[in-house]
Amino acid sequence: MPTRFRHASRPTHRPGELMRSTDPTALWDTIRLGLSKQLPEASFKEWIAPCAPLKVEDGTLWIQVPSAAAKLWIEQQLPEEFNDALAQGGLADLHLVFQVTGAPTMEPATAPRKSESSSHSGSHSGSHSAAEAPTSFPYLFNRYTLDRFVVGPGSQLAFAAAKAVVDSYGKAATPLSMNPLFIYGGAGLGKTHLMVGIGKGLLARNPKLRVAYLKVDNFFNELTVAIKAKNTEPMRKKYQQNDVLLLDDVQTLGKMERTQEEIFYILEYLLQHGKQIVLTSDKPPQRLEGCHERLITRFKWGLTADIQPPDFETRIAILKKKLEDADFKNVPPIPEDVLTFIAHKAKGSVRDLEGFLTRVIFQASLIGVPPTLEVAHAAFQGQSGEEPTAGVPPERIYRMTAETFNVSFVDLMKKRSRQQVILVPRQVAMYLAREIASAPFTDIGRSFSMHHSTVMNAIDSVRERMKRDPEFHRMVQALLNSIH
Repeated sequence: MPTRFRHASRPTHRPGELMRSTDPTALWDTIRLGLSKQLPEASFKEWIAPCAPLKVEDGTLWIQVPSAAAKLWIEQQLPEEFNDALAQGGLADLHLVFQVTGAPTMEPATAPRKSESSSHSGSHSGSHSAAEAPTSFPYLFNRYTLDRFVVGPGSQLAFAAAKAVVDSYGKAATPLSMNPLFIYGGAGLGKTHLMVGIGKGLLARNPKLRVAYLKVDNFFNELTVAIKAKNTEPMRKKYQQNDVLLLDDVQTLGKMERTQEEIFYILEYLLQHGKQIVLTSDKPPQRLEGCHERLITRFKWGLTADIQPPDFETRIAILKKKLEDADFKNVPPIPEDVLTFIAHKAKGSVRDLEGFLTRVIFQASLIGVPPTLEVAHAAFQGQSGEEPTAGVPPERIYRMTAETFNVSFVDLMKKRSRQQVILVPRQVAMYLAREIASAPFTDIGRSFSMHHSTVMNAIDSVRERMKRDPEFHRMVQALLNSIH
C-alpha cells in the first residue's frame, strides 16, 4: 500500500517501489520510536512498552495491549502522539486497532476509508468522485467533534467562531471575516478539538469538500523529503487544491525559513480563492517569534480567538461530559466528591483533567474496587508524588473555596459585604479552615480582618445550615473531601 505522502506526479518511482513493510514488528518499531521521542520516559514505560504488534491486515496494524484500562488510556489520552508518530514515520494512512490480551479478535470499529488513504495522493486532476473526496483526519481523533466540546467562559468566543465557520460556510460574505480563524491558547485546552470539529462539521454538511488537517512539524518533514528530491511543486499544489486547510501548531514555524515560505504561498492561494483556513497556536499572531511579517499579517486577516483554562464549574461539566463517552458506559458511578477532587487538582488543561479521571477509573478497575475518594487520592499521589492530605495551608483552602463559588479570592478575603454571594463562601471558607487545617479562630479571623467571635458565629452558621439543607451539605462535604 502506498504511503499517504506518495506523489503520483513523480515519474521516477516505479509501481510498488514505495510499498510499505507488511511486517507488524517493523511497523510497530517505527511507531514506538516516534512515541519515545514525544512521551516522558515514565509514560512510555507504563503505556507503550507493554504493547506488542499482532498482525497487519488490509492496511490495519493490530496491537495487543495488556488490559481494557490500558486500551482506554491510549485511545483517550494519546491520539495526538500516535498521529504524530504515524505521520513522522511515513505511515499516515496506517490504521491502528488496539486489542486487549486474550480478547477475541474483532473487526475494526471503523475501517480505513478510501478517502483517508488517498487524501495526500498528490492527484491534482480535480476528478475525485464524492465517495473519494480527500480528507485527512487522523481516525484517532474520532472524539473531536463540536458537539462534544464543553464550552466555558474561557472558550466561548473560540467555540462561537468555530460554530460560525461551519454555519456560514459557502454563504455570502459577512462584515466579520473569519478567514483565517486563528485559535490560540495553552497546551491541552482544546484547540485541536475545535479545529478538527470544524472540519468534521463542514464535511457533515458537504461530504464533497476537500479538507486537510496538518501539523506544521509534519509539513516540515514532508517538505524536507520534497526538497531533497528537488521537487516541491507537487506538494504545494496538493495543499492548494483543498477547500479547507486546518493547520495545527503554527508557533513552531519561527525556526523554519523554507517552511514559512511554502506555507505563505499555500495560504495566499487559498485565501485568494475563498477557501477556509483554520490555524492554531499557543501564542497570538503578534507574539510568534521568528515568523515573517507577511505571514503574521495573513494570520491576523480574519478572527483571532483565545482559549483560557476552564474554571471550576466548567471542569466539573467536562468530567461529566467525558463520562458520557461509550468507553465509560460500564464504569461504576463516580461520586460527586471524587469529581470535585479531580476538578480541584487538575487545573492546567482539559487534557490533564480527562487524564486524571481516566487514571482514577484505571486504578479502581485494576484493584477491583469502585472509584472512591481514597482511590482518587492514591491516583493523585502516584501521578504527582504529592501527598493530597499533607498539611493543607489555610490559604489554599480559601482559594479553592473562592474558585468553587466563582468569586474572586480578593473579594472573598477583603470585601466588606453582607451579600450572600460573598457572605456564604466566606463562612464556608472559615468552616473548612477549621475542619481541615484546625486553624485557631484568631488566625482565621486575622486572615479575613475579623474578630474571632465573628469567625465562631460563621462556623456555627455553616454547621446549622448543613443540618437543614441537604444540597448545601452535599456541596460543602464535596468541597471538604476534595481538599482534605
